[in-house]
Amino acid sequence: MFHTSPIKIESINNNGVAGSCLFFSDDVYVMTASGSYYVYEAYFDCVRASQLYDEVIISEIAEHFDCDLKLAESLLDASENEWCQDFDCDAEKSWWLQEKRGQCAVKMGFDGCEDEDENGTVYIIPMLGREDELKLIEVVNG
Repeated sequence: MFHTSPIKIESINNNGVAGSCLFFSDDVYVMTASGSYYVYEAYFDCVRASQLYDEVIISEIAEHFDCDLKLAESLLDASENEWCQDFDCDAEKSWWLQEKRGQCAVKMGFDGCEDEDENGTVYIIPMLGREDELKLIEVVNG
């Protein structure tokens, strides 16, 4: 799987746009101006977003989006889209929700979660303390 980043990843913390989660795809794609990408080759046990469930995380989502628990559960399992609701949503809230999907997958015993975004299938993997599992590939132009 592949991850693109506009900067070299020296360390991963919980302060990224989606906490410690990185987003991977099956193909190299350019989402940022970058001369490099990362390869993640470790075995990856993922769960589909549609299978996610955790009452604590659902409560956090309900509070964050100011919605009821039923909608929060649907936001977690991606059966409802956060952009199509009556509440305000921006990129930060959407990334926060994707972070919660990654966290929920780990709580359920998986490495991460398979989800969909504007680029197609994406794998959300919490990577805190796992920098050594990433292999940097420098792209030479010209």
